[in-house]
Amino acid sequence: MSVEATAVKNWQSKRIDAINRKIKRSRSARAMTEAYIDEYDRVYKSKCKTKTEYKKWIRTSGKV
Repeated sequence: MSVEATAVKNWQSKRIDAINRKIKRSRSARAMTEAYIDEYDRVYKSKCKTKTEYKKWIRTSGKV
């Protein structure tokens, strides 16, 4: 069993994995990547501890 399989994932790595899966499964990976690039950056730089906290922060601060 690999180290990745046994490691505990936080909400950020789970969300980034989900974004990557959506991009991989899309017909136009480039267009899908451009659609998710801002969210990827926000998730990566976020200091929120949970996804619920992150969603509240996005609603109050805007999606920019």
